[in-house]
Amino acid sequence: MSKLDKYIILTFLPALCITAFILLGLYLVVDVFQKLDDLLSLEDQAVYLAFNYYSLLLPIMIVRLFPAIALISVGFVLVKLNKTNELMAMQVSGISMYRILAPLFITVGILSLLVTGNQEFLIPAFAGKLERFKTITFDQSELKELFTKDRSNDILMRVASYDIVEETMYSIFILKNLGDDEYITITAKEGKWIGDNTWYLTDLAINDYADDKWIPPTLEEKEYFLETEIGPDDMREKERETNLISIFQLRTLAEKDPGNPRYPVYFQSRLAYPFVAPVLVLLGIPFVVGFQRLRKNLFFSMGALIAIVFTFFVFNIFCTNLGITGNLSPALAGWLPVLIFSAFGLLLLDWANV
Repeated sequence: MSKLDKYIILTFLPALCITAFILLGLYLVVDVFQKLDDLLSLEDQAVYLAFNYYSLLLPIMIVRLFPAIALISVGFVLVKLNKTNELMAMQVSGISMYRILAPLFITVGILSLLVTGNQEFLIPAFAGKLERFKTITFDQSELKELFTKDRSNDILMRVASYDIVEETMYSIFILKNLGDDEYITITAKEGKWIGDNTWYLTDLAINDYADDKWIPPTLEEKEYFLETEIGPDDMREKERETNLISIFQLRTLAEKDPGNPRYPVYFQSRLAYPFVAPVLVLLGIPFVVGFQRLRKNLFFSMGALIAIVFTFFVFNIFCTNLGITGNLSPALAGWLPVLIFSAFGLLLLDWANV
């Protein structure tokens, strides 16, 4: 790494931190005001629950805002170097603009990979805890009419209602295949998650069947320990926001429900995510150092970068919706924004003679 690379990176990192602080702070303030009535209703618990909720939400906020943070930070660095005539001095000394920009692109690329790691490993690890705090603080805690299957143990479960906070099922029906055309059904009033792949069922009736015929008698039990791979995460799997689950979980959901294009679309979008920030930087650079009028005015330059971010995410949402409704293939829905904006960015670089 040359002295020039170190200087540019050390100029970029403080700008990145300041931009992140401002954008994350704005996001936080807006979200708090949107949820203010819910927070006030919590009375003395408001501060504690809000602190825990937003602490867990911070990594998700970083994932959502990182492309904008990266682009605006690069813009600030280039505007600063331009205003102090450092860009001109570098170019006069024989260094091309592409060489000057290289450490910025490499740094943004590395940070994109780190943020992707945060999305794929850190966020899913505490997704359940975040959902519990969100449910306690802002949402209804009950899910209704859930169907789920444990393929390894050949168990099908229907639950009339499930309390997320208490991790308790109500009005449960279970069909368990024993093999050789034998199976049992279990109906239970309540089931409490006790960990270690086990639900504690109470007030239940068990029926045996063979060759589609009931084998009397019906066994009535006060308690029953059901061992299954179906856990609390599976209960709210389809209700869970896609940004709380990993790309591997998205692929599993897509395989479970092949007729639903929603998960394949989000799977492809997740694959494309590491390229979003570099593509936005590529597209934004001509507006900062390429066009004379913009490069001399900080307000116009920053306005152009904000417009680029807004346009990209509007187009991304548009493509995602087309994919979810089946009007666009999942691969195109996930990759089209990146491909189109990267092509446009390359054209602008050439047009602006960067």
